[in-house]
Amino acid sequence: MSTTLHDVELTGQPVAAGAKLSVREKIGYGLGDAGGTIITALIGNFLTFFYTDIFGLTPAVVGTVFVLLRVVDAVSDPLMGIFVDRTRSRWGRFRPWQLWVALPIGIAGMLTFTVPELGESGKIAWAFGTYLLLSLCYTAINVPYCALINTMTTDHREVMACQSWRFVLCGVAGFMVSVGLPWLVTATGQGVAAQGYQRGVALLCVCAVVMFLWCFFTVRERIPLNVMGQFTLREHLRGLRRNDQLLLMLAMSFLLMTVFNTRGGGYMYFITYVLHGSAAYTSLFFAVVTFSLILGALLVNPVTKRVSASAAYTWSNLLLGVYSLGLWLVPSVNQELWLALILINCTVLGFTLPLHFSLMAYADDYGYWKNGIRSSGMNFAFNLFFIKLAWAAGAGIVSLVFVLVAYKSGAANQTPASLAGITALQTLAPGITHLLLAAVSCRYKIDNALLVTMAQDFSRHPSPAAITKT
Repeated sequence: MSTTLHDVELTGQPVAAGAKLSVREKIGYGLGDAGGTIITALIGNFLTFFYTDIFGLTPAVVGTVFVLLRVVDAVSDPLMGIFVDRTRSRWGRFRPWQLWVALPIGIAGMLTFTVPELGESGKIAWAFGTYLLLSLCYTAINVPYCALINTMTTDHREVMACQSWRFVLCGVAGFMVSVGLPWLVTATGQGVAAQGYQRGVALLCVCAVVMFLWCFFTVRERIPLNVMGQFTLREHLRGLRRNDQLLLMLAMSFLLMTVFNTRGGGYMYFITYVLHGSAAYTSLFFAVVTFSLILGALLVNPVTKRVSASAAYTWSNLLLGVYSLGLWLVPSVNQELWLALILINCTVLGFTLPLHFSLMAYADDYGYWKNGIRSSGMNFAFNLFFIKLAWAAGAGIVSLVFVLVAYKSGAANQTPASLAGITALQTLAPGITHLLLAAVSCRYKIDNALLVTMAQDFSRHPSPAAITKT
């Protein structure tokens, strides 16, 4: 049965809002977040290491910069949600932002990984300013992107298929960054790491710009603006507060992305100082991470045909929590063993990503079903804010651990305490967070049966006011 929520065109005639999407459009949609993954992979996997070991900032300063930026995000992200929900253009409400912000975010990414000839205070100001610009651009392109899916189709199976394609392509983009950047730093830097990072990141940002534009030119918004409705800011906020499943998703987004950013932020330290990996091993390690994330995303569709997305999500995080805690007991002397263990971990982790963002899309539709208010821009803006809080939390956890263990850069300066701290970032910290996430996700109630009920209600009452739940 097709889960079609509402199929009404601007003229009042039916449109194929719940129809199946072509593979071409699914790929185009996925490339929109593949470009974003290039940016987030640079931030999550390399920025902390770049700031401490290349740029020359202390871990305490890095943590402070990240926390201050989240204060700015507390204002900028909700504002972006308002702008997005009020956007009117011949291309739609959400799609044109892929065109407008593609080039600015590429430039911001390159500047963030540039080391200027400045003193200590100047470098801190440069780091704050460029990362702030990158963060604002990411907000401007990601908030409308995430909301875009609910204007492309209203069939929950097509939403899941799009998310699967999305994270397969995100895995490819992550591979480009995690495997390609270490090689590009060596190949283009000519022995100067700062130069290698600037040139390597510039090439990757060009790829991101192309992906954003590809998304713009290949996707289509099928739910017209008048069906989505126009609401005041007060109505948007009231709808958000009354959407209990969205509020739950905000907490889940924070916890899941904290896992990614804690692990990702510690990868280079773990590979370099605990596993004593060479440049070739570093590329192989990241290749295993990205391959397994892609593999996990490919498993989502066949599994969710038998198990509801919410149940699969909860059990996956429970498994990851126990597994990660067990990794603490694994000796660090065997590089090959760690590759196998990371392969297993990241396959399950990759499985959770399409599930997570499908659950988020369902929560957005649930709010429309329950309250009669379509606030996709605002909803995904708050979701992005919590994801960015997780960026700060991940960097803050890394910085705090490094302060506690008195971390100093360089292999000769590593102590048993610092090595234990680096290992904990890959084992204990994500394990505890996964268990918390499993506990929270148990309260998520939008299962397949409720999706069908929502579909039936929308098909009978296309008008938002008529379907409001109390």
